[in-house]
Amino acid sequence: MVIDMKQMLKIELERAFKGTGFKISILIGMVISVLQFVKCVVPAAMNPLYVLKGRTIEIPSNINNIWMAMNPNVYYELYIRLLPIIVVIPYAITYYTDNKKGIVKNYYSRTKKINYIIAKYIAVFLTGGVTATIPLIINLMAASAVLPAIIAPIDSMPCNANGMWSYIYFTHPYIYYVMYLILQFICAGLLATISLIVSLYVNNAFIVLLFPAVLCEFMNAVTGWSHYRVIKGMAPWRMFSINQIAVNYWQSYVLYILIILILGAVMYVWRGVKNDIV
Repeated sequence: MVIDMKQMLKIELERAFKGTGFKISILIGMVISVLQFVKCVVPAAMNPLYVLKGRTIEIPSNINNIWMAMNPNVYYELYIRLLPIIVVIPYAITYYTDNKKGIVKNYYSRTKKINYIIAKYIAVFLTGGVTATIPLIINLMAASAVLPAIIAPIDSMPCNANGMWSYIYFTHPYIYYVMYLILQFICAGLLATISLIVSLYVNNAFIVLLFPAVLCEFMNAVTGWSHYRVIKGMAPWRMFSINQIAVNYWQSYVLYILIILILGAVMYVWRGVKNDIV
């Protein structure tokens, strides 16, 4: 039976979202999310003013300073550091495993190479985006159930008046959060595709799995030396932090997305179509 693009995409999405890797990644993210809720959100709900001890402006603890993405602490720092691995685990190395098991050869006998290549790319992108944002969404929903949503004074929040989307944040914070999560989804999905691209050039599962994490740590170190804001802002620990948006490095996001989307996609499709499966 010949498999068209629509059927190929359906097959890849089912494999991606029903696989063990996807469940493991969600579990890792949810463990961090639950720990943050128990250690930070619950105490804040029990004693709303405890977070603000020592501050000059006293406001009740609320979503805007307690949600995991808005309250930079050890839990969110850990989440950001593990993100390059979390987004790769679900499906990013499956081209390598499919090739080793002969699955790619089987697909190529029933569909065009380009159908498999594009379907695989979309599935990896979506699983990366979902695994990166689901724990944050669940944490936001849980925190919203026990904490108020207060539009706080500018100097009490991790977003300044000149920050990216600040005019939205200080009037409609939940819209701001949705926009941030969409941006997080895109960046995380593209990060996962880096591992997929590497799998077409490197015949080593260990390298394929860890390459995005090593690349992120390398970028974290190198970009810190730059005097240019757009380069400095491309450090992954900034890219995946909501404080990054507050500092307004929007050019860094544009550059990150364009480089991976255009250059990465070209390298991936060209190599994938050219490859002779053995």
